[in-house]
Parts: sequence; C-alpha cells; structure tokens
Amino acid sequence: MGLVLSKNKPASTSPRLLPRPRHPLLLGSAAILLSATTFPTGTASGGKFICSAFAASTVPTAGRSRSFRAFHRGGNQRRRMSGVLEEGDRKAYPHAPPLATVNPFSRRIEKVVIVGGTHGNEYTGVWCIKSIEKQRQLWNEKSTDIPKANIFSDFPTLDIATLLANPVAHMQNKRFVDSDLNREFSVEKLRRVAMTKSETQEENSSEECDIRNEFCSGDNFDASDPLASLPHEALRAREIESILGPKLIPHTVGPNGYSNMDYDHSNPEPLTDVVVDLHTTTANMGISLIIPEGDSLMSAAAAYVLHQCRSKYGYESVQCLMHALPKREDRQNLSSCGRHGFTIEVGPVPQGVLRHDVVEKTQAAMHSLLEFLHLRNLELEKGNANNGEPTVLDMLRQIYPNNIVPCYRSAPAVRPGELSGKISWPNDESNPNFPAVIIHKSLQDRDFEPLRIGDPLFVTLDGTIIPYDGSHGDEVHLIFVNEGGYYYESSGTGIGVAVKSRFDWETGWFFVDSDDEAEVSEEIVVEETDSYE
Repeated sequence: MGLVLSKNKPASTSPRLLPRPRHPLLLGSAAILLSATTFPTGTASGGKFICSAFAASTVPTAGRSRSFRAFHRGGNQRRRMSGVLEEGDRKAYPHAPPLATVNPFSRRIEKVVIVGGTHGNEYTGVWCIKSIEKQRQLWNEKSTDIPKANIFSDFPTLDIATLLANPVAHMQNKRFVDSDLNREFSVEKLRRVAMTKSETQEENSSEECDIRNEFCSGDNFDASDPLASLPHEALRAREIESILGPKLIPHTVGPNGYSNMDYDHSNPEPLTDVVVDLHTTTANMGISLIIPEGDSLMSAAAAYVLHQCRSKYGYESVQCLMHALPKREDRQNLSSCGRHGFTIEVGPVPQGVLRHDVVEKTQAAMHSLLEFLHLRNLELEKGNANNGEPTVLDMLRQIYPNNIVPCYRSAPAVRPGELSGKISWPNDESNPNFPAVIIHKSLQDRDFEPLRIGDPLFVTLDGTIIPYDGSHGDEVHLIFVNEGGYYYESSGTGIGVAVKSRFDWETGWFFVDSDDEAEVSEEIVVEETDSYE
C-alpha cells in the first residue's frame, strides 16, 4: 500500500482515503467495463496526418493540406540562474511558455511519488513500488533485516510515496481496460470528467476506498449519467490528477451539475513536487530517461542520472529522450500531474513478464534520481555553510562542458493517442490493432540508430519491401521499434522517430549553436493520407 511519508521519516499513517464504493473488480461487478468514448482531438475528420518529425506540434486545421512551421527552442546562454529570471536572460521564442519567476534550483523538493502500473501489463514498475513498500515496512519496524540499500535511510530529506496507477488493468494483465491511461491527462480530457453533484453526494458513504491502490469512482452509474459513457481510464485519470495535481482548478458549478474546470495558468501548486513514472518497453530502448523540454530541474536530474547509470552502475545503453512539450497543460502523460515529471523507460522485456536485470536497471535509474534530489536538498539546507565544497550542480558543470547534454529529440505528436510523432503503419481492415505490414528485420532491436531515405522499412503480406520515403526527414533515428504497446490504436500505432540533439541542463531548452539557427523555420506540407497506406 502506498503511504504518504511524514517529513524526514517514513510515516505510519494511512494513505488518503475517499468515502466512495470500492472498485467493481473487488465487488465482482462487470460495470467497470465502461464503453469507450471518442474524445475530440482537434484534427479534421477523415484521413491521417504525417508531417516532418520536427515541425511545430501545432494541431492541424481543416483543409486538404496542413502546414506546420518548424522551430527551435533553447539558447546558448551561459548565465547562471541564481535567483529570479529576467526576460533578457535568454532569447524569447514564440512557442515557449512564460519564464519561471522562481529559480527551480532554489526550491526544496519534498513530496516524490513513484508510480508503477500506468500500463497494467508492465510489471517492472509494480515490482519496484512493492519493493519500496517492503523497505518502508522494514524501516518502520526497525528490523535488523533492513537491506543495505533502503531509500528511507538513504534519502531522508524526501517524502516518498507510491501509486499503483491502473490496478484494474494490472489485475487483468492488460495494458489498459478501455483506453491508454498515459494519454488521458491532457487538460482537454480532464475537463470532460469533472465531478458531478451525484458523486459529491456519495461522500456520505461509510465505505472508504484506497485511491492509491484501487479504482474508486463507483460501480453503479446510472445509464443517463454522462460519466457512464466514459472509458475506465478517463475516470481513473481524474482520480490520479486529484491526488498528484491539480492540473485543473474547479471554479463554479454549472447548471448541468458539473464543476466548470479549467487549467490554472497562474501555475497551481500541485500536491506532488516530482512524479516518477516507471515504464518498460518491448523495444530495445535500454535505459531511457524521458523528460519534457523546458523543465530545468528535471533536465539537470536527467543529466545526473545519465552520468551515474554509466559511470557508477556500468550501463552503456543509457540515453535522454526529450519531448518538445514545454507547456504542462499540453502534456497528456501521467507524470505531468506533478510540478515536475520524470519517466524511466527500460527495455526490452515482454509484456506481463518480470526480468531481474530490467528491474535492476530501473532501480539504478530511480535511485540515481532520488540521490540527485536528496543531495540538492542537503545543499539548500546548508546554504552558505557548504564550506566551498562543490555542489551537485558544480559537478554537472564539470561533467558537461558548456552545460551541453546529448539527447534525442522526439517528433511532436500529430495524431490522437500519440505522446510523440511516429511513422505510422496501415492497419488490417478488420482489426485496427493489427498491422497490415511488419517492420523489416534490419530494423529490429536497432533503436536510436539512423534510418535514411531508401532504407527498408516495412514488409507486406506478399513479401514486398517498402522503403522509407523521407516523410519525416532525410535521416531520422527510430525509437520504440516494435513496441508492443504501439500496436494499440489508442496508444498511437507505428514506430517512434527522433533526431540527435542536445539540451542545456541548466535551462531545460534544446541547445542551438547560433542566433541564426534559432531563427530557422520552414514550411512543410502535410499530406492528408499516410504514404505507407
């Protein structure tokens, strides 16, 4: 059971309990299998869209063709952030969010939530959070059997809790029940699951539900209740957002009984400082540290974890993957509920399978991240009493000259269900989750390696080889090659694409070499149909 820690020591208090009916799985009810509802995506109906992988992530508008404007964010400034940022501290970019008014490196990190089971058949994350709870139990009992590595003794400045994100899907050994939970946290989707008056009235129920480990949104929806038509994961997303966030702030109750929910652009104070989401992949991605662009604290943390996993733990296949989503409200993944989000993705491992080596790699990355946050907290506590000793940020400046960290930049998402852009494949006419082509053998297990125009890409039923046509650029690097989760339409089918890039760990922005490069933009026409269909 995921518990909330008290400051500086493990807590013995109960987790947050909601007075709602226990979830239908435990009651033996089939009511949880809610019918799926298609959310509006902002794209034109009919047809699919493919654009250059590195055009702006602007939502297409209606019309025969769509234009996307490429852009770079970032800067080559070397100015240290020692307090409040000024507009002149870096170049302004038209697609960038407003500058933070508080230096993120000066804020103490307290509440950290480790999440497993966002996808129910990814067992590694669930194992890791169960291991954390076992460590908590031994620590609270002051057991003599406490293992050498215990996060509660190693990182006492952090208030660490765990969350089983999708317990129903996990019990069924499925990626999801109705839709991909890790695509349900956009502001648009969260607005559609605002709390109703009928839900509010249930607060008088005497039965409590552990929202950290169970689905608590009720099991007996009236057929006329709009919530009854929503996917299970849409409801679970609102539960999770309520305990990790908020991303949405309730304002008033409308005439239909729903709260009018809106994203708080004044930077709401989430209950969680850092959300760490643990994932695995069937693809040969090694240890991938996934962060959003523009989050300087997580960029510094990723740089630290990258170094530690390679130098301390000896893992060679470790890389940073940065999504070009600087605005928190634009992110649709679970970790965006907290003030900062960090995703650890390790593979390859089959779905529904535990591998000791994959668990160890995940724990190495997770412990390195917690170590960075803990060390930074200690330094903030010491203040000027650090006696001239180098800080963890000083160490990063020595490791990464000019603050430049190598990374891969993912393509912006342009289709429903995508966290990032993909080379999509055509699907079988009778099953949208079954591809009509297979990935060419030369690409298997070659994640992060380049794909160039003319290289073999897909193979059809009659054995015809379809080459890459350059639709995402002359040369791209493939990611999540043959990822099992990307066979599902609601997760976005296809192969992920990225390019080699660099980011400045002190600002969190992609690095550009000159002012001229920062001004580069180009028009790219997006065809309405996928060239591989």
